[in-house]
Amino acid sequence: MAKTTLQTGTSSGEAQYVKFVENIVVKLTDNAASFPDMDPTLADLQQALTAFKKAQADAAYRDKRLVVIKNQTLASLKTVVYHLSLYIERKANGDPAIILSAGFNPSKTFTLKGEAAPKPKNFSVAVSANLSGVADLRVNNWRAVLVYQFEYRKKNGEEWKRVMSSKSRVTITGLEPVQEYEFRVAYIGRNPLLTYSDIVSSYVF
Repeated sequence: MAKTTLQTGTSSGEAQYVKFVENIVVKLTDNAASFPDMDPTLADLQQALTAFKKAQADAAYRDKRLVVIKNQTLASLKTVVYHLSLYIERKANGDPAIILSAGFNPSKTFTLKGEAAPKPKNFSVAVSANLSGVADLRVNNWRAVLVYQFEYRKKNGEEWKRVMSSKSRVTITGLEPVQEYEFRVAYIGRNPLLTYSDIVSSYVF
């Protein structure tokens, strides 16, 4: 039984990944009748791809802020593609022809779910008295990660807000000053089950 893979071809890099996603868009457009209940939707994928391509162009001159935005939009795009691959995998039920018709590459050998993501370790939160409403989050790398899912909320308060990153660190802005927040992180890999880090609490200046 074949599984969907996120292999982009013989080379890697942002340009190759864009081509990989563009091919998925073309295939899913051509074969939309085969995937009527697509989740995420094709519109979700196109929106994420457009956002990344714009951020990529904006960051062409290596402005640090724009590079951060580009990396964040790439992580968001990868998250949409990842969840879409899980949908296609369920729909295909092991049929490599269906996987190919969606623009993904089928696996050569069957694996049940992939390596389970471990509990993230050495998760840290740093705030600065000189920067209001800003928190820098870091965690150990994991070799099989597709994307890092950072989350935060006010202490014992609202629902978790999510920030996706292709890097093991992220800067969160726009936090309310003089408030205590809770932070956590999870690795997203091929296995869809998430294991969160310990929650870290910190006051934001």
